[in-house]
Amino acid sequence: MTSSLGPEQVLAFVALGLGYGALIAGLATGLVVTYRSSGVINVAAGATAALVAYVYSELRATGVPFALVIGLVVAAVLGALQYLLVYRPLAKAGPLAKLVASSGVLLTAQAVIVLRWGADPVAAPAILPQETVDLLGVSIPQDRLLLAGLVIVATGLLWALYRHTRFGIATRATADSAKGSVLLGLSTGRLEVANWVIASVLGGLFGMLAAPTTQLQPTTFTLLVVPVLTAALLGGFSSFGVTVATAFGLGVVNSLIALLQGQSWFPQVEGAPLPGVTELAPFLVLAVTLYLRGRALPDRLTAAAPPMPRAPRPRRAGPAMAVGAVVAVAALAGLPFDWRQALVNSMLGAVLCLSVVVTTGFVGQISFAQMAVAGAAGYVMATVGGDLGLPFPLPPLAGIAAAVLTSLLFSVPARRVRGLQLAVLTLAGGVAAQRFWFGNPQWGSGLRPANVAPITVFGLEISPSRSFWGTEPPSQGFGLVVLAALLGCVFLVVWLRRSDLGARMLAVRSSEAAAAATGVNVGAVKTLAFAIGGLLAGVAGVLYGYTFTGVSADRFGPLTSIAFFGVAVLGGVGTVGGALVGGLLVAQGLLFHAVTTWFGIPPDYQPLFAGLAVVLTVIGSPDGVAVSITDAARSLRVRRLALGES
Repeated sequence: MTSSLGPEQVLAFVALGLGYGALIAGLATGLVVTYRSSGVINVAAGATAALVAYVYSELRATGVPFALVIGLVVAAVLGALQYLLVYRPLAKAGPLAKLVASSGVLLTAQAVIVLRWGADPVAAPAILPQETVDLLGVSIPQDRLLLAGLVIVATGLLWALYRHTRFGIATRATADSAKGSVLLGLSTGRLEVANWVIASVLGGLFGMLAAPTTQLQPTTFTLLVVPVLTAALLGGFSSFGVTVATAFGLGVVNSLIALLQGQSWFPQVEGAPLPGVTELAPFLVLAVTLYLRGRALPDRLTAAAPPMPRAPRPRRAGPAMAVGAVVAVAALAGLPFDWRQALVNSMLGAVLCLSVVVTTGFVGQISFAQMAVAGAAGYVMATVGGDLGLPFPLPPLAGIAAAVLTSLLFSVPARRVRGLQLAVLTLAGGVAAQRFWFGNPQWGSGLRPANVAPITVFGLEISPSRSFWGTEPPSQGFGLVVLAALLGCVFLVVWLRRSDLGARMLAVRSSEAAAAATGVNVGAVKTLAFAIGGLLAGVAGVLYGYTFTGVSADRFGPLTSIAFFGVAVLGGVGTVGGALVGGLLVAQGLLFHAVTTWFGIPPDYQPLFAGLAVVLTVIGSPDGVAVSITDAARSLRVRRLALGES
């Protein structure tokens, strides 16, 4: 630890931050390219760049010549395939479908990396020279300076390409009016695939060049999506210069925080610098900027979009709940322990999907922070029941209250921004919560799980290992508790959809301006939606803590939140039935347990199947599986009636 900072130290760490900033800038400029051409916020950019960097590293390690060139070809192929197989079929879809599809691509790429190369760090071979040069009396690695210079050159070339060439002018014209471009004889498909190739090559190139300056690990590159999206969003998804400048600023800030963490005055936790500060910084920058700028952001990010998935009014919900409860009780009584655990996991997943139904399906707010909200409930419950030793039901009530308050914090910027902007902000908030709160030993659990005291009522313990019904984990009695909580949450969401408040939520989702013109308090409706969604996520977090007798930071990460969001949309984000279908599809839920058990597929392949399922469902059934099943059943009844009448 040091107690003073010299200008040489500051300059050295600023230079070190250039490498990280260059990687952010390379990915962020690619995001600008894909958004300007296709209207897609590509949250999978970091994962795609990581995949290219892994391929290059393996080629170099095995002595394959021209590994860099092959890596660029792989990047170009990945970009073309993403557009042709995923985003071209979604050309007329809304931003939610494209965002969810991008999330599915992220999960797929992440799963491929883990399956092929594992989760441990990989040493990436250097491409740029590693020697140092003296600058103002400070030794600075050459690769950082060269990376920064290459990014500046690439930015200038991109600006010239899109400003002064026929290709660039045609791309801008297509972004402004696709129909008008077709009338002018432009091939919009060729333009878009070319832009996706350019973006992917940019990301892959800087991923390979910058990999030696950072840790080549699946989550490291994937979570770069937060600073990358921050830079692109502050650049309005249009200005290469502002985007790159912001990226360099974030890289330098990240490096300077690392410098400050080595000072004696920096806050310490268990002898180590306060964790999560580097993840908190971009979130705070983004939150303040979005709140202050509000409606001044680009129109394309906030303009009216194609309709979101349908949210039909529930019909015959009472009988369906009764039948479902009977089936679930019978399953708890008759299934073996592994299937009971899968059933409990599915019920937990359904509760969390219900929170997504309220915030996104009913009111149209795209939030990637539901797992962070659930984590807040789990950690507060663990503290109240463990450290403070308060009896049941105070711990779960305190946890749910904490979840509601956390969700309300996200509702503050939601009063001024919406749609894709809010998705970016909540994703950054989820990363900050995981590292700064949950991963902090002072008020989270750090690297260790936080223990959760079991439910105890009148001296009777109700836990997965012991209850009034069954002692083999998970006990049937505990399964009944989870089932009762799920039924209560289902009843709440059904009532909400049928209520006047639910009608106002759907009006806000359809058009905030039109809703306000009819007297709807848009801000209040959004706030209530986040409060109810937080309550449901809090119930899920509490149940999770009781199910696994503890909570840990890695369980409430942003990638898990993205996965749950994708599963909720896959099931049908506008319906209660969709949330229940989503519960069946969650990792370690009933469907995946059936697949791994009946077909002998290792559980490690679950994330891969989940990512592919999200992409395929968004393309084939934008309204979700539950709505598609309902539509098919209705069509079948109509055909039978028609045949009967004839």
